[in-house]
Amino acid sequence: MKKIMALLMLAMIALMPSVCAQEIGDVNGDDSISIADVVYLFKHRDVGLDVGDLNCDNAVNVVDVVYLFKNYDTFRDPVVFSERFEMDPHWDEGYCYLVDSADNKFVLLKEGATDPQIEGATVLDVPLTNVGTVFYCPIISTADLLDNTDVYDSLKVIPTSYVKYSSELQTRYDAGLILNIGSSSTMNYDNVVATNPDIVFLADWEKHDAMEAQLTANNILSCRCFTYDEPTFMGRTEWAKFAAALWGDENSEIIEEYFQETWQKRNELLRTASTADDYPTVVSFSWSSSKDTACVYGAQHYYSRMVNEFGGEYVFNDIPGTSSNYPDKETFYERAQNADVCIMKVYTGDEVLTAEDLLAINPDFANFESFKNGRFYTSHRDYFIQEAIDPIGYMDDYARMINPELFSNGDSGLLHHTKIE
Repeated sequence: MKKIMALLMLAMIALMPSVCAQEIGDVNGDDSISIADVVYLFKHRDVGLDVGDLNCDNAVNVVDVVYLFKNYDTFRDPVVFSERFEMDPHWDEGYCYLVDSADNKFVLLKEGATDPQIEGATVLDVPLTNVGTVFYCPIISTADLLDNTDVYDSLKVIPTSYVKYSSELQTRYDAGLILNIGSSSTMNYDNVVATNPDIVFLADWEKHDAMEAQLTANNILSCRCFTYDEPTFMGRTEWAKFAAALWGDENSEIIEEYFQETWQKRNELLRTASTADDYPTVVSFSWSSSKDTACVYGAQHYYSRMVNEFGGEYVFNDIPGTSSNYPDKETFYERAQNADVCIMKVYTGDEVLTAEDLLAINPDFANFESFKNGRFYTSHRDYFIQEAIDPIGYMDDYARMINPELFSNGDSGLLHHTKIE
């Protein structure tokens, strides 16, 4: 089994280029990525792991040279991980071209720049100053990352359920500068029309199709961001690039640096995970009290893939896709009860911080091996916020929960999860 999982991990790594202090693949540090970097790496394999270990196997060797040769074109792309948006920045010419998850095209045009006249593209003057959104990620999350007054000022109509997570947003909402858009399920069209936003950001739900139709009827532009459909965590994280571009090139540069740091940390964690002696079985799920069973994601969902990437074996790897699934309780128990590690997402009700809290949700968890062995973990209620604004901490939690023995302080001090004891 270890050999199979090792091959699976290497295959995943091969699909995900890494980053270093320079730009991705810029091994010779000349601020460009080309065949010259391949030649340099071939001749100078004494560069550090953070620069030359492109496949994250804790060594710099000819395998990395071959990997770079095959992928240096990909390293040069402005979007590498994400599969749900396209981005082609030409900020030196005054614009950035974006394509959202529904193939809507946008040209973000700086003041005084010339429209490139891209067929079918809607032109938006940047930075945007009047924005609406129904989800936290990627618009509000990127605003929180940038922590910029002008960016916060542009958020005019958002779900007030997210206001409590940001003192900046709370202040603006209390002052009447932000209106409630409703929720991800129901839109307050009166407030949207009253703010007359430049654009409203929606996701992939069928209800959002109806929202888009209603917005169009009111001559309000919409954009579709299918962040939850990304098959990798880094792909979802990369949506911050999409959002930052809406506020201009300077904010784009800030987010690019943040993304590079996140990428570097992810590679460090992959290197650490590659040293594991064995791969524990892991179940990642949430519990539905109304259905009285678990919700598990398909093997291509970024939560599931994080388990496999960071040295675990997801017990539902045979379920395809990225969607949510509700197996009957017996089927779930058959696999989850003997799993080495359980990671439960908590998104409703109170925080689950103790064994008593957990067993109040489902007494049967007491029979799980992970519960008996102190390897049962629960997310904090705001995990959907934290995974967007602290992806480094979130990935670090996953790596520590799966293989605590690889870290000096084990699984103590988790940032966004609680170890049930």
